[in-house]
Amino acid sequence: MDLHLRLDQAIANGNERLVFPHPESDDLLIKVISDRFRKRMDQKYSISTRLRRLTYYWPYMKEVSEHIYLREGQIENTHFVQDFTGFVDTNLGLGITVRAVKKHNGELADTLSELIINKKFNQEHADRLNDLFKWLEKTFIVVRDLRTVNIVWDEINGHFVIIDGIGSRRLPSLRSVSRFYNRRANRRRIAKLCQRINRDLENLGYNLNLNFRNTSNLIFLIPCTISLSFWETFEQSYAIAMSI
Repeated sequence: MDLHLRLDQAIANGNERLVFPHPESDDLLIKVISDRFRKRMDQKYSISTRLRRLTYYWPYMKEVSEHIYLREGQIENTHFVQDFTGFVDTNLGLGITVRAVKKHNGELADTLSELIINKKFNQEHADRLNDLFKWLEKTFIVVRDLRTVNIVWDEINGHFVIIDGIGSRRLPSLRSVSRFYNRRANRRRIAKLCQRINRDLENLGYNLNLNFRNTSNLIFLIPCTISLSFWETFEQSYAIAMSI
């Protein structure tokens, strides 16, 4: 029997999916493909893409592939990524279930964005964010959308958790086969996020001794821009060729 989800109970509405509390478990959340994403797929993408099997479910495929990599690749410290627990049938279509990250009081964890806006961000958070960045640079995980709203603070265990934005934008992707290319891409996303965080902290009047590890890499990353743009263009061509 399908689980019944009500649209007015969604706790998050992203570009691709809606997030709901699991009606049978306080420890789980359910992510389902949104109607907005389905309509965008119908309007924006080519006929060949829309005629594929599982047209609307490639966000699941790319995310689940990263969870398989984390589990089967003997990767250390997988707690930096939200725990995937399985699939579930709902009245809104197939959903995936993930373990909720919570505070001590049982509420859902604050996002990095909320910590900064509400002026709760402190030196410990900065240090633990560096831990996350170091881990991203060492692993082969593909992160496509590293933003403050996609990272939450697990105050119970004292570390940050990526809750969305993993997996490549395209299937197939060069990032999933080239460790070198993926590392460069992850570094660029880390650098971009750090610039955003530093700007937000400065605008909000924070007075912290921040020393994000990746900010020292910005100069190193600048010469890579042309190379990355080339590989991104090549990746698009590669994905089109593989879809024919």
